[in-house]
Amino acid sequence: MEGGGVATMRREVWIDGSADAVWALVGDPAAVTRWFPGMVDVRLEGDRRVITLRSGLPLEEEVVTVRPDLRRFQYRLLGPLPVQHHLASVDVIPDGDGRCLVVYSTDVEPSALVYILDGAVGEALESLKHVVEAG
Repeated sequence: MEGGGVATMRREVWIDGSADAVWALVGDPAAVTRWFPGMVDVRLEGDRRVITLRSGLPLEEEVVTVRPDLRRFQYRLLGPLPVQHHLASVDVIPDGDGRCLVVYSTDVEPSALVYILDGAVGEALESLKHVVEAG
């Protein structure tokens, strides 16, 4: 996971559902509370997204990329965690009509944050799979 000052993590999950159905959730910055556990509210302000966690802690993010043609969503965590660098990418890759692969990768500094993010992303992907497959 680690290399130099920036740590990298990647998680993936196969989902029995169309890439379009998955992208409808992943590619909508306001829909994150539907599939990412612990996120209870989201507010959009231009390219800024403020997510409120169950604990009441707000996370401020910058939405970097929303590419429906590539089914790629990228964002940067801006605070309040002591983040020097953060870039997360979520890619939805079709595999036929009824199945897709979701790859969620993150580069973060300080590197110790990768362990927190890795666990949260793993839970989020399992939740996304459940939401899509449950219909």
